[in-house]
Amino acid sequence: MERLLQVVNTFATVTQGSGLHIYAIIATVLLLISLVGFIYYCVKGGNLIIGLFITATFWFLLGVTYSLWSASVNSQIESFKDAWNIFAGNLNLVFSDGPINYGTTTTVIIFASWFGRVIVDTGIAKALIKKVVELSGDMQLVTVIVLSIVTALLFTSIFGPGSVMAIGAIILPILLTIGVNKKVAVGSFLMAVAAGMYVNKGFSIQFSTNPFFEQIWSIPGFASDFTVFTWLAFLVHVVFMIGFIVFNMYFAKDKIKSWAMADDGMEKEVKGISFIVPFIPAIISLTIAIINMFLPANVQPTATSPGVINQITDVAAITSFVIGIILGLALTGNLKTYKKAIETSQKTLFNGISDVALLIGMLLVLNMFSTAASKLAAPIFQTALGDSLNGLANNPIWIVVAFAILAPLALFRGPFMVWGSGIALVTVMSTFIPATTPLLLVLFYVQPVAIVAQSCPTQSWGMWALSYAKYEPNTFIKTNIPWAWAICAINIFLAYFILM
Repeated sequence: MERLLQVVNTFATVTQGSGLHIYAIIATVLLLISLVGFIYYCVKGGNLIIGLFITATFWFLLGVTYSLWSASVNSQIESFKDAWNIFAGNLNLVFSDGPINYGTTTTVIIFASWFGRVIVDTGIAKALIKKVVELSGDMQLVTVIVLSIVTALLFTSIFGPGSVMAIGAIILPILLTIGVNKKVAVGSFLMAVAAGMYVNKGFSIQFSTNPFFEQIWSIPGFASDFTVFTWLAFLVHVVFMIGFIVFNMYFAKDKIKSWAMADDGMEKEVKGISFIVPFIPAIISLTIAIINMFLPANVQPTATSPGVINQITDVAAITSFVIGIILGLALTGNLKTYKKAIETSQKTLFNGISDVALLIGMLLVLNMFSTAASKLAAPIFQTALGDSLNGLANNPIWIVVAFAILAPLALFRGPFMVWGSGIALVTVMSTFIPATTPLLLVLFYVQPVAIVAQSCPTQSWGMWALSYAKYEPNTFIKTNIPWAWAICAINIFLAYFILM
């Protein structure tokens, strides 16, 4: 082993940096080929967890080889122990530290999903939706619009595929029974779910703890600007959602007939005061953001000054969900007895975790890939490409324009879907876009919401809704994607002008 190490060190010394540069070029080609293969695999409907793990392993092997070679060139390897420490350190970095560093995100997602299950399983969601329908009377258009707005507001706090499907199982039968065609029923429901996601902390936390995006959250004032952006994006989305409903109910030529569906007849007694519970996390976050808009920014501490805190501290996502969970259980009578409290809290927690188990698994493996990409593959790209792409970052508006025009490429977990094959594109772009600027977030935050969540049949709740309503996927895509495209383009530009 020591003899082999001597040969490697001798080769590295003789070739100096030229051999390493040639390897970087070859490795870059292989990385890009694997990227194309991963995109093709995703588009064909391959299992995302398996695809991410295989790609992460391949990128790790290329990256750790580069790390060992680079260390040898710089005379940092004198024995097998040194080589092993570099290899094992990178191995742990990718396959252990990567998932562990996603612990905060995982916890927030679990509590968000638990909160969603409390809203659904205690009957709050169903009672609220039924009340909206009653107040709308016989006006079909008003019923659909108001129901969609309420659903959008619900999903500013509720999170998890299971909660989406559970609420969809309440809303879709109501819409179909009152004669709303499938195109409007399914389309408006999925658009409403997507609208709430901009603001939903269960979604945004996935960015704030990701290696490619986490640094920007420490920029003074960024968190407040981001909150303003998410609510404006929500409003833009809702306006287009209303336009979608009106157009397809009154102006579309190819209306698809609905079918009646009987209600399950199961009702739970719910007090009107409990209707505020689904909106508690959003109310807390928005109230604090509005107050901070009128307060001076915090003064950061320096070597000579301790700094000044002028703004009020936001309530953590988990804390707001815990408040909502407790109030949701209390206001529906599920805390009256110890036995009832234990049964309901355990059942809703179990259902909540079950709803997001696969999502969490995907995100943990995704963070393995993100770590391999940002820590091991990025230096390879930088060595191979040098400064050749740096000019692109000097004209970010053109990148934004390109992303707005090509937004539908996020469909089927394509290259613009960051929680899919798009994570590889983020890796390449991170080599010339500084991690301390919000540009990467601007480019990749909107598509999972505006394109995938409401227009892609591969999204879990989208697939469920199409199957539930017996709605043809191709018709669904053709109907929803023009509206989704417009929403995505506007909100990408909105993000650029607010956050950059």
